Amino acid sequence: MAGSRKWFVYTSDEGTDFGIQLDESNTEAVNGGTQDYATGVTIPFALPRNIKPRRVFYTNAARTRTISCVALTPTIYAGLIAGGVPTITDPIAGTGNLGFVRAVGEQISLPQPLDTGLDDGDDT
Repeated sequence: MAGSRKWFVYTSDEGTDFGIQLDESNTEAVNGGTQDYATGVTIPFALPRNIKPRRVFYTNAARTRTISCVALTPTIYAGLIAGGVPTITDPIAGTGNLGFVRAVGEQISLPQPLDTGLDDGDDT
């Protein structure tokens, strides 16, 4: 982690806004000043534990330092994977660039439905 933690607004792939607490330096290096959790904004829920946010990974040329950053909106994520931000300034050192390595989209975990074998009284 490069800096302090801060609340941001994470917009899911379906368009729902959630509050998410992330490392401020890494998140702002990728997302800029967008999606800050403003005092006048009401976000009723934090990001549920069954949703893994979309992430992008950056590394230095020697591959000795890698950071993971959350892309806060689907639009930002689409721009990153299309090559919109091939490098970012290292949030810790403030100098040197970290290059884009890979991206992982949003993932939702759902419980496995199981048939209990009990008769519920209907035909199906």
